[in-house]
Amino acid sequence: MFVDDSDTGLVIAGLRRYNLFTAVFFLGRQRRLLAEFVAKAGIAPGHRTLDIGCGPGKLVRAAGAVTGPSGTAVGVDPSAIAVADNRQRAGGAQLRYEQAPAQDLPFDDGEFAVVTCTFVMHHIPAPHRGTALAEMWRVLRPGGRLLLADASPTPGTRRVLAPFFGGGNPFADADIRHYTDQLRDMGFTELEYTQSKYQTGILTAVKPAPH
Repeated sequence: MFVDDSDTGLVIAGLRRYNLFTAVFFLGRQRRLLAEFVAKAGIAPGHRTLDIGCGPGKLVRAAGAVTGPSGTAVGVDPSAIAVADNRQRAGGAQLRYEQAPAQDLPFDDGEFAVVTCTFVMHHIPAPHRGTALAEMWRVLRPGGRLLLADASPTPGTRRVLAPFFGGGNPFADADIRHYTDQLRDMGFTELEYTQSKYQTGILTAVKPAPH
């Protein structure tokens, strides 16, 4: 499902297995979770949005359905397989995909109204996570919104999955609240954490506009 690149992190190598895993983990309710991401991120018609680590592109397409043709929904992923698959799919002209890691985004400063990064941060090598967050700040326009999300399963789900990961809590590194202080130190405001009923933690923040 993934290959491990020491500089980039875990990169999708097989979309079929990845899609199967997410379907099982979210019990077929991923579409509802995507709608929750779009709402929490404040995506609106005409917005230019970026999804970092877009994988199979489901959140990009959900965002594009809201931005409409007057906006743009961009997905970026280090996986050439994922980017090629997304580019072959039918979709609106507002959808675009680029290949790059989260810590080296090929976009201009302040290019996006909304930046999302879901189920990705724990795949980035720990020494590069601060750089990835700095890149999110850079490409987000003043007044723009950031949404980070990652797995936050119920205790029962953790117990069921723990044996497959060698025991313990396999999701400890996925707790998105780890980045709250870093985001605040960078200048983000209005930080808010939400525990979704779809076994996901969501952290939102705003890059303040100058007074």
